[in-house]
Amino acid sequence: MEQFEQYYRLPQDVVGHDAALLSYWDRMPARARLRLLESEITVSTLGELKMLAEELGQD
Repeated sequence: MEQFEQYYRLPQDVVGHDAALLSYWDRMPARARLRLLESEITVSTLGELKMLAEELGQD
């Protein structure tokens, strides 16, 4: 039987350890956070994170 490993990314894997980015992460729509965690995207600025939150948080 095959074993499958699943790797779950953490918010720090997306935004690093920047306090401002982590603080905004907690206020983002859940849909946007999930889509970022499932992707391989990394974010380095607050403006970029806000833009992605707006785009990815829409239904």
